[in-house]
Amino acid sequence: MTANNPQSNNSKKSSRVCEQELIDVIGVNATLALERVFSASYLYIPARAPSKAIINAVGLTAAMKLVEHFGCGDIWVPKSLLTKYRNISICEENDQGKTLPELAQKFKTGIPNIRRILKQRGIQA
Repeated sequence: MTANNPQSNNSKKSSRVCEQELIDVIGVNATLALERVFSASYLYIPARAPSKAIINAVGLTAAMKLVEHFGCGDIWVPKSLLTKYRNISICEENDQGKTLPELAQKFKTGIPNIRRILKQRGIQA
């Protein structure tokens, strides 16, 4: 039994999926959709057919690609791509004249976080 435990630990570690690998398998738009629904959590990918939740999140074609590539295991769904796109949108809308309170309300975050994001991009808030 102890021989099985290291395998379980190794398979759990190998379930971490690089975001680039997800993009390579299902594309940027489907990866963003997957992150919107399942971000920062483990997601079980069935061996033969995708679940309805996965199909609803990314569509049938991308869901089948997930099954073919990652089937029969858990994958970690990151949220960094979603965060990058959100931050880009914040900067673009700031350039269009949106105020800090408007940005905070739209992106459901605080004004200090909006300021931090803009500062990281070299924009004075």
